[in-house]
Amino acid sequence: MWRKLAPVLLCMLLLTGCWDRLELNDRAILLGTGVDLLEDGRYMMTANIVVPLAAGSKGGNGGTPGFLTETAVGKDLTDAKQNMQKKLSRVAFSGHRRNIFIGESLARHGLSHLMDQYARSPDVRPRSNIYVVKGGTAQQAMSLFYKLETNPSIAVQKIQEKVGAPISRSLLDFFILINKDNCGVMPSLKLVDPEVEPVKKTDNDSPPQPTLEIEGIGIFNEELKLVGYMEMDDFWVRLWVTNRLKHRDQTESIGGKEDTVSIRLTHLKSKVTPEFNEDGVSFNILLKAKGEVIENNTALALADEQAVKDLEQQFEKILQSRAEQSIKKIQTGYGLDIFGLGDSIRMFHPYKWRRLEPNWENTFKKAEIKVRVDLNVRGTGLDLDSLVPERSREDSQ
Repeated sequence: MWRKLAPVLLCMLLLTGCWDRLELNDRAILLGTGVDLLEDGRYMMTANIVVPLAAGSKGGNGGTPGFLTETAVGKDLTDAKQNMQKKLSRVAFSGHRRNIFIGESLARHGLSHLMDQYARSPDVRPRSNIYVVKGGTAQQAMSLFYKLETNPSIAVQKIQEKVGAPISRSLLDFFILINKDNCGVMPSLKLVDPEVEPVKKTDNDSPPQPTLEIEGIGIFNEELKLVGYMEMDDFWVRLWVTNRLKHRDQTESIGGKEDTVSIRLTHLKSKVTPEFNEDGVSFNILLKAKGEVIENNTALALADEQAVKDLEQQFEKILQSRAEQSIKKIQTGYGLDIFGLGDSIRMFHPYKWRRLEPNWENTFKKAEIKVRVDLNVRGTGLDLDSLVPERSREDSQ
């Protein structure tokens, strides 16, 4: 009996050891990393590392940063990370990394080396967010002290969420889009100064400081090189067309410059229908949304049902024109199908897609794209009547 159990017990003794353990207090937790390309062709890696004592006391919300910023230079990312480890008393651990920042110079040079390492390394989370820093470097973005959060890497992710954009998988989306449509996009951000230079009169004053701002998206070609940007005023159109826009507050002038109405758009959906002809293909895009009036600086009396319908029609025309202009910019400027219109053919007309795919870039450039907006304003707030003075009402009429 013991002879039979001896091999089993021996195996159990060998398998239950913890000789290779690494305690949490032996790890340097990286919440964000950034990569820049130097003039001599080397890569500079920047990391935001959690400072345990500061994080535990929530020091990042006060006057002391809750993170340490460290940099290192190398021939590639692996070499740079190894050189960074020489400066750290703990083992660099990127398992909790949320965001990756790319300097503009590296993005325009090309991300093929960077993406190769990210695709191979098991330490890289595919659902991480990746950003290109417009007009700046990753080191500048990651060195900024953002008072509302313990770490600037966390701040940009929350900002992106608040403006209605999807979060937590832009790296995975980039991989999918590059392999599927030979183009890619990633969110872009920039460092901005206060609109008006603040004057600090006492030490207790807290004037606006330079901060990070979501700018839109960077557009990459099949060579993984940055070819341009899509500004925030156009970026929301792409999110809407691809069914990824959560919400948006839209302000438009109805009549004069001061006669503005703001509507909060929710329940945003889209439907793309391809139509085939001898010249190729055309698309009909239906954009749907529900809205609520959150500000009315016009003479419109929203208690009147007809006035609400007129407002819906005016906003539908404006949104339709904005969407068509945004799509046309990408068609003529870059010829890259970042809206995923080819997916509507690939999924529902696979045989026709096989014929169109080899020359899809040229086909997309020439395709006629029509947009129709269906807006349903469901709410007008607590006050139905306009608060614009009676004289202003008569002038606007």
